[in-house]
Amino acid sequence: MVVHFKKELTLDTIDLFLRSECLYQNICFTSIPFYDVAKSKRSICRKDVIYEDSRFVEKIRQFLLKFADSVQMLSFCKCHLERGRLIEFLELIPELKGLEFEECIFAGDDACVAFPLSKLKKFNFKYPEDEIQRFESGHVYSSLAKVQCSLVKLKVQLFVNEMFGDPDSDLWEQVKAVTRLVKLHKKTMKSFKVDSFNDPALKKLVFDDEELQLEKVVFGELKLRKDDQVFFNFLEKQKKIKKMEISIESSIDANNDQYLQTICDRLQKLEQFYYDMSRNSDSGLENLQKLKKLKNLVLTKNRNTVGLTEHCFDHIYMPNLKSLGIYYKELQFPAVQQIPVSFPNLKALNLSECGKGVTDETVQLIFRSLPELESLDLSKCKQVTEQAFLGCTKIGNLRKLKDLVLEKCDGVTDLSLAAFDNPALKSISVAMCTRITNVGWEALCRQCPNITWLNASHCRNFDDQSALIVATMLGELEVLNLFKNCSVTNEAVYSLVENCRYLEDLCFTKCRGVKMKKPEYFDDKMNRVNKDCLVNKKKI
Repeated sequence: MVVHFKKELTLDTIDLFLRSECLYQNICFTSIPFYDVAKSKRSICRKDVIYEDSRFVEKIRQFLLKFADSVQMLSFCKCHLERGRLIEFLELIPELKGLEFEECIFAGDDACVAFPLSKLKKFNFKYPEDEIQRFESGHVYSSLAKVQCSLVKLKVQLFVNEMFGDPDSDLWEQVKAVTRLVKLHKKTMKSFKVDSFNDPALKKLVFDDEELQLEKVVFGELKLRKDDQVFFNFLEKQKKIKKMEISIESSIDANNDQYLQTICDRLQKLEQFYYDMSRNSDSGLENLQKLKKLKNLVLTKNRNTVGLTEHCFDHIYMPNLKSLGIYYKELQFPAVQQIPVSFPNLKALNLSECGKGVTDETVQLIFRSLPELESLDLSKCKQVTEQAFLGCTKIGNLRKLKDLVLEKCDGVTDLSLAAFDNPALKSISVAMCTRITNVGWEALCRQCPNITWLNASHCRNFDDQSALIVATMLGELEVLNLFKNCSVTNEAVYSLVENCRYLEDLCFTKCRGVKMKKPEYFDDKMNRVNKDCLVNKKKI
């Protein structure tokens, strides 16, 4: 199970979880200051004066101790962390397998000691937006490089390029630390991801090392100039790669067709491929057919370069592909129409960034031609109207559909929801679909009674009656997101807690009508829900 703490984390909330009998494997802290930011003094020279709430620190310590045996992943996102206290917290959970820091602010004296995590397998780090903090947070790499563990997955972010100049600067030291990490764990590492992959030393190490045998690689903004052959040699050696995400910018090959051809020729075991096709031509994309084992393909277009046409899929036939995602706003209607022909056996399709080419006719074609679909994402497709769901072929034709995303889709109304007949549906997101009323919620719950995950955030007509409908008709509901629904009140909370015995995650963030005047009642109910979750999961 997962527990996610956001912003205002109080002592009472922590006490609630301390009383819970659940076993949490994943703990995430988001936007939480672990010290008093207002009273503490920040200093570029790192001589910080830190003020902490001793009671809060003690509660966090108790919380981590309680779940020390069960927690596998610990995440900090946009948190304020004191370096010494962080080491102390990590010492409480020595069995931790995964650690993440995303845009965190670090204060206090530099911690020169290694992280006390000998069982660590996965590490993820992303810099904060503040440029000064990028210098001050780099010690994390050095601390990790001192850990005696066997990393399998490493995901890091680097901002070093040719413009930084001084090779002795803090940012270059961070690159050196990452280079040491790769050297230390090259025999066990299977997954490596780095943004702005432009440091020559690190690039040479990854491309040239004979012992490094990767199965997953992500190279963000890979710039190739005179080292094209080094990259080709890397592909020749790393034939075990099963997952690759890459964006190539080359001064030699203007449209990247040569790079895509080499990837497809040499990585025959590739199963998942995320590729920026901004510089490719139609003929270049045809090389994708060579990847016979490819199951998951994501094509993006992040640059406004001309190359692909409306016929870009006309000469592609990939019957083994199971999942396709296309993030290209300018993709034309004929290209979208060709998708069921070129990829006839899809089980997952994401067209959320193809608003120009997705129309009512397109949706009807998908319902008619891809009956094996299990996942469909049509969010942000503003040309889709009610008629897409009320046409000759209904969405009920997708009998195996389990996941459906229709965020910010004007075609989702009471009438279109009444046309749903998908008993296999488990997950649906209709966030920002503002035309749904209680009539639509009742129709959805009646036609799709097995939904366990529902995102109804930013649905302005969702009120207490809507919550009661969902609570009484969706008996298997586990996750409900009602972010920024101003019409719901405490009664919605009570209805859901009383009726949804499998409920694990309930979001009422920025719901101004929810004012918990009876916190003891709410806490007791949620604690009961947690206990029931544990019992029911054990029975399964």
